[in-house]
Amino acid sequence: MTTISADGSANFRFVDRAIKRFSGQRDPARLKVLDFGCGTGSLVERLCELFYDAYGCDTVKCWSETSVAHRLFEITVNPYRLPFPDDEFDAVVSISVLEHAANKHEVFEEVHRVLKPGGISLHLFPSKWYLFTEPHVYVPLMSWFWPYVPRWWLALWAIMGLRAPFQRQLTWREVVAANLEYARTGLSYWSNRRYRHLALKTFGNYASPMTFYVDQADGGVAKLVRRLPGKTLLAALSGAVRMKFIVIRKLVAAA
Repeated sequence: MTTISADGSANFRFVDRAIKRFSGQRDPARLKVLDFGCGTGSLVERLCELFYDAYGCDTVKCWSETSVAHRLFEITVNPYRLPFPDDEFDAVVSISVLEHAANKHEVFEEVHRVLKPGGISLHLFPSKWYLFTEPHVYVPLMSWFWPYVPRWWLALWAIMGLRAPFQRQLTWREVVAANLEYARTGLSYWSNRRYRHLALKTFGNYASPMTFYVDQADGGVAKLVRRLPGKTLLAALSGAVRMKFIVIRKLVAAA
């Protein structure tokens, strides 16, 4: 799996509200939370400021000078395993991570393993049809084409000079090769139906409370939708073509 994480701290208010709502626990100090795909650890830092017992993990160590570095851990990728014991967390959250995880079955199984019985996992990620331009390599409609991104499409934009800052010194052929590899290993856009199927298989339950998302998120589209009539329908549509929010719970075993 290749994880290229977004800065989840921009969503920390929504994450705080969602954890409290779906865990049923209003006191952050009583909750142990994992940011899966933590990137630089900024969301972990913000959650700790709110008094959560928060930790993070990622496949690549991209944190250094941060006050929460001791709370951030690398994920073992072969075999794939989160660096925590069983039944450890009350909540696992991810922000713009699942669209990069090629091994979603392993991810869900590991999230299930580290959650306490009754614990929740909350995932916020872009729809396949949301991003007009891929934000990491700047290629238009890359997520729309995925998994079969045409070489000619990548070549067109590379020849025109559209590329990420870290690709400025590459030839257009090198840019095309790099973007093909990124499409193969760095992107994994699933339909909402596939996420539902995997959640039911792994956890036995699945919810997509999009009305909660548009009521509580800070983004401009969410703010617009909650002012319009037909909010429930518009919220569902938002989940199909923009950001999707899902909630999955680890069931408590019957006595």
